Amino acid sequence: MRITVFVFTVLVCSVVAPLCANDAHFHLSPHQREILAAKSPAPMEYHFSFDLPAGPQFSDAEKAEQRERGKGVMPMVMQAFNSGAGEVRIPPGDYRFGQEYQVGAKTFYPLHFEGMQRDATNPFVIDATGATFWFDLDDEQMPPGHRCIGFFDCRNIVLRGAIIDRGTRGCIEGRITKIDREGNRFEIQPSPGIVVPKTYKGDQRLLPFKSDGRFCAPLYDLQQGKQKLGYVHIKPSSDGRYWVSMKDPDLMDRLHDANWERAFGELGMLRVGDGLSCLFTTAMAIQLEDSANITLHGVSLYVAKGGPGESGGDGGHLWKDCYFGPRPGTSQWKGAEGFLCRATRYGTTMDHVTIRHTADDLQNFHGIWGKVVSVSGKQVTMEKNWGLRPKLKNAKPGDRLRFIHRKTGAFLGEAKLAAIKDFVITLDQDAAPFADGQAEWPDHQCAGWLVQHCLFEDNFQTFGIMSGPGTLRDCNFHRMGNAIGINTGIGMVGGIPHDITIADNTFIDVNPRPHRPSIEVRSHNALGHQGAIPIERLIISNNSFSRSGGPAMSLVGLKNSCIENNTIDSPIGATLIARPNEKSDRQAIMLRHSQGVTFQNNTLKDPGNHTQPDANSGSRLLGLLQTRSITLDGKKIANFFTSASPKRK
Repeated sequence: MRITVFVFTVLVCSVVAPLCANDAHFHLSPHQREILAAKSPAPMEYHFSFDLPAGPQFSDAEKAEQRERGKGVMPMVMQAFNSGAGEVRIPPGDYRFGQEYQVGAKTFYPLHFEGMQRDATNPFVIDATGATFWFDLDDEQMPPGHRCIGFFDCRNIVLRGAIIDRGTRGCIEGRITKIDREGNRFEIQPSPGIVVPKTYKGDQRLLPFKSDGRFCAPLYDLQQGKQKLGYVHIKPSSDGRYWVSMKDPDLMDRLHDANWERAFGELGMLRVGDGLSCLFTTAMAIQLEDSANITLHGVSLYVAKGGPGESGGDGGHLWKDCYFGPRPGTSQWKGAEGFLCRATRYGTTMDHVTIRHTADDLQNFHGIWGKVVSVSGKQVTMEKNWGLRPKLKNAKPGDRLRFIHRKTGAFLGEAKLAAIKDFVITLDQDAAPFADGQAEWPDHQCAGWLVQHCLFEDNFQTFGIMSGPGTLRDCNFHRMGNAIGINTGIGMVGGIPHDITIADNTFIDVNPRPHRPSIEVRSHNALGHQGAIPIERLIISNNSFSRSGGPAMSLVGLKNSCIENNTIDSPIGATLIARPNEKSDRQAIMLRHSQGVTFQNNTLKDPGNHTQPDANSGSRLLGLLQTRSITLDGKKIANFFTSASPKRK
């Protein structure tokens, strides 16, 4: 029996992992492979200080001149493209644009590239090295989203070297000058260039950060679910300062909690001299839609809460040597938004990308579910959902559909697409078994994504994975409010992740808040429905974890997976200190409702002696609940699948 288990381990750890890595960029074109292989520069350094300048300043005359230059960018690009040229060079300098505009029901981006297609051996390069594109976006609070640069129905296009920024800040941020606990408010001195709106509406929240620019990651504990980081208004104080009044008292109470301070030190506290960034706008700064093999090479994005994204089409995009964050050398703290990849046929490749100071999810890989409204014969009518349109638009006969029960997650069956019209699809078989289902489209799930050699610092929340295969390797995560989250979403967005490899990464202060892991995996309804589809062939290897709030990994609903050669330093200690009266997990890794999982050669460093042996595994490293066919360092552990674990004494 032990020999059989060992053979299974080798298959999972030594064969599946390289397969995922190789699959991750098989869809790149020849010119993309050449760019990917090029040597990358060192990550762009960023040193924050309130006393740095606000960034480049221009007179009205200079801005008018930049707008005139901006008018010539699109004609210059299109003339070169239509002539059959392989490249257009945009001269270095500053170019200024307005904001998005409507023609009928269609939204046009200020820089709007549509229908530009080349074959894989003849790409078209837009070389904007040394050029800065400024976008004058209004500061209206939380519109549907401003736009900057968009590629639509494009193929084999390269954008190189551009710097993308906005003329207005789009957020309020500054140094804390007073903390008024009784009044539940903070006084701030706004950073240069900040415009404070007179009225506020909609979603309003703030990001607390240290005077040296670090995000106060433990304080994310007040956001998820509870959403206690909201502010009510910002009103003038004196000497150009403003009072930021909080909606709830929880943040102020947390800053005066002695246990919290003992647990997290300065990273979990706000003092006079630290900072607040108050959000009120958003932007789609770079959008790749219904496109294929677009390359962003050496592009820098400084737009506050302005994110890059991909949606629909064949995908297979490449982001190489890019920087998304605050402009280095300035007093700006808030940088770009997180990254969104949804419903592409092939996943993206990110190589040597830096993302700093996001205000939402750091990254997302997912598809779009289709809810079944009715069935008739071989026809399925889907619920009308704007998010599903990119998938329906790019669907092809022969595409696979996998149906699961929309409440229990139980597998209902698979079918293939025969025809499609609007939200009505025709299958290759009778649709009756799928009447209570939701449809996943495995061929439109960003399959084969690869994220490698990236730096992610001081980001707000999740690196979300709802599709596969995919590989996350050789990346650094520092100070992140939430976890690497692998789960089966079953609402509008999501998918069933599988064949995921997470290898050779460093996680420091990732999800350091009480009870929370640095990697969190959960299949849908794994606790309640045995028919739910598990997350299969997950490999987590050769990573290092420092100071997770709870166990370094919380794994629920796995099958045929391998966790090996990881080093875990100081897990769960912060939880025990910050929440001494709450029950908590006491092992470095927690595994629940899973089967066929192998753990080998993982190392626990616990200088505070906070962990305890688990009643089922006998190990401080691994806690088990309702599991079977589990192997720990070559030893088969008894099944605990049909009943709960014995109570700890």
